[in-house]
Amino acid sequence: MKIKGIITAMVTPLTDDGINEAATRKLVNKLIEDGVHGLFVLGTNGEFYALSEAEKLELVRIVVDQAAGRVPVFAGSGGISTEEVIKLTNQFAELGVDAVSVITPYLIKVSDEELIQHYQTIARNTELPIILYNIPANTKISISESVFKELIKLPQIIGIKDSSGQLENIQLYLDLNQREDFSVLVGSDSLILPALQKGVDGAVAATSNVLTKTDLGIYHAFIEDKSEEAQVLQESINDFRRILKLATVPSVLKHSLELTGIPVGAPKSPVCRVSSTFEAEIRRTLAKYQEIEGMNALL
Repeated sequence: MKIKGIITAMVTPLTDDGINEAATRKLVNKLIEDGVHGLFVLGTNGEFYALSEAEKLELVRIVVDQAAGRVPVFAGSGGISTEEVIKLTNQFAELGVDAVSVITPYLIKVSDEELIQHYQTIARNTELPIILYNIPANTKISISESVFKELIKLPQIIGIKDSSGQLENIQLYLDLNQREDFSVLVGSDSLILPALQKGVDGAVAATSNVLTKTDLGIYHAFIEDKSEEAQVLQESINDFRRILKLATVPSVLKHSLELTGIPVGAPKSPVCRVSSTFEAEIRRTLAKYQEIEGMNALL
């Protein structure tokens, strides 16, 4: 499997009772119909850290069923415990996901040797392809050069999503990658175009939940050598990225989707809904994208 293009880091639609199946199916259809190249569930914006095992399995079941093979589905099975990751990965395999994303452990500071052993043990005890997930600002652990050199030897590990926000780090992985079947993906939406220009295969983009056509436009303009158009589109997402910082992730993102007509619900506690103080600013900002994105439900 060679992963490329714009893969949406999906939010998780919720009700007070758990996964909102109808909203999940609606979001999956919207994203696929708009042209995304894949769906990435149970990432940071998907609130993987707050969902129960039952909720994770229910979400994956619904997304895989609704996608129906139209695009690949990648699911985050990462956790602190190696045993926990193995169990969840094997459960996802039974549900039909195409690959799992495994974030580095967090809360505890493991050594490089322990990190290598963690991934090697997961690979030995599961069958699904594995995507490494590097987000050191959140986990306080970065997949270093020495760790990457060891892990890329495992054919089951087919890619890395780098959300370090550092082009130098992405360049390191690109330089070390000698495998044609291994994908380097950028996970920082501000760097979609710069990372593509460096040679990454695609982006796992949370903004594409809402700015689907804009993010896809960046990718397609790039591969068609329309550099100026790609740059304009890349810069155009800055306003949306700015309002995403008005509240804790993924509060503004979920509220924005609700404004576009997909009732994804509130974030899991302790994250709260966006304060009404920011309502007018969020609506004004979304209105800038209304024409290109076709946001008919916006007030």
